[in-house]
Amino acid sequence: MQEEKHTAALQEVHTYIDESLKSGDLLHRQRLLMTALSLGMQHVVELWLHRSRAIKPGATVKHEFFKSEERKLTLKLAGMLTKNMNSLKNASAILSLAREIERNRDDIIYGAPLPNDRILREKIDYFLELKKAVKEAVGDVA
Repeated sequence: MQEEKHTAALQEVHTYIDESLKSGDLLHRQRLLMTALSLGMQHVVELWLHRSRAIKPGATVKHEFFKSEERKLTLKLAGMLTKNMNSLKNASAILSLAREIERNRDDIIYGAPLPNDRILREKIDYFLELKKAVKEAVGDVA
């Protein structure tokens, strides 16, 4: 996917996160908010790989990759990269944050309503930290 399409998708994600935070009621947006955060994570990671000039043309990062433990994740990504993952700036932090966003994703989207918004706020914080780590590595992504 072209960088412009990743950027446009990220703008949509940011708009939804901002609207959700302004509403003050994250719990009523639990499922869509978690979906947006997962989608946003995927686009941020792909932009990082594109701007690092490390992803093969046509390769696509899937959110499911980040459900894996770190070693399996690295192996899945290695097949679509033109560079060694360890040579990419902030790789460890970026992958760790992406995995935190994806952790319990399906339970949040498909499971029972959460008792409070603590987990959703944590996921938003992880997403913002992910963007910060990518910005430090390759510049602003959106």
